[in-house]
Amino acid sequence: MRQYFKIFQRLLKINFSLLLAYRASFIIDAITTVAWGIFQIVWIVLLTVNIKSAFGWTRDEMIMIAVSYNIIIAIFHCFFSRNFNRFSYIVDRGELDTLLTKPVASQFLASFWIIDYANIFRVIIGGLIMWYLLVRMQVLITLINILGFFSLAFFGLVILYSIWFIVSTLIIWFPRLSNLVDLLYNLNGLTRFPPDMIYGLKNFFLLFLVPFTLTVALPTKALFNKVLSGDIFFLVTTSFILFYTSRQFWKFALRYYTSASS
Repeated sequence: MRQYFKIFQRLLKINFSLLLAYRASFIIDAITTVAWGIFQIVWIVLLTVNIKSAFGWTRDEMIMIAVSYNIIIAIFHCFFSRNFNRFSYIVDRGELDTLLTKPVASQFLASFWIIDYANIFRVIIGGLIMWYLLVRMQVLITLINILGFFSLAFFGLVILYSIWFIVSTLIIWFPRLSNLVDLLYNLNGLTRFPPDMIYGLKNFFLLFLVPFTLTVALPTKALFNKVLSGDIFFLVTTSFILFYTSRQFWKFALRYYTSASS
């Protein structure tokens, strides 16, 4: 574990050096991601302007979900999404060979090779907006609320990461099927809506979307002391199962990987 922590620190430094080398690109990315994050919140505000509640959530709580979405998804994009974006490229061009020859888990390197620092600003802006809304709503925030939010957000990120990695692993068999990642971006957008919306539709075929919606809704519920122990158990259990599945599926897929040097 200590070895992986050192490697992660080195990757952080390397990516920060690239940031300094391409400052103009970084500034543009930062402005773009912050603007997109603000748009997501404004969109929910406009969508709920004429309603007081929906699916058991008040208007303020639904806006808070949008704010939580910005924070959690920004963290996900910071560490993972760009690595999944390049996955088709490294498989198709044979660059995966380099990762497989390293004396560390290839899944780790494939997941953390690129760090997108621009999304840090989206996290900061989201945090400030969340603080403002909590004060305006007169919600009593305690250390337990904060720890609950970040703990559940962590397991939510594990779920998102695992699903993305499982789907991206299919690229080993279909290297040019890069539009799989585009599909996942659209599914990620569902996390800004409450899971009760899926339950209300009563459609069995849509139940696979529930893990996506729980990743943001449950941490938000923790801020309002409304999260149930059963929901926490489901979130944690699902995160462990999906992460284990992603690990085993990756090992299985590598058996069929044809090296570029073959």
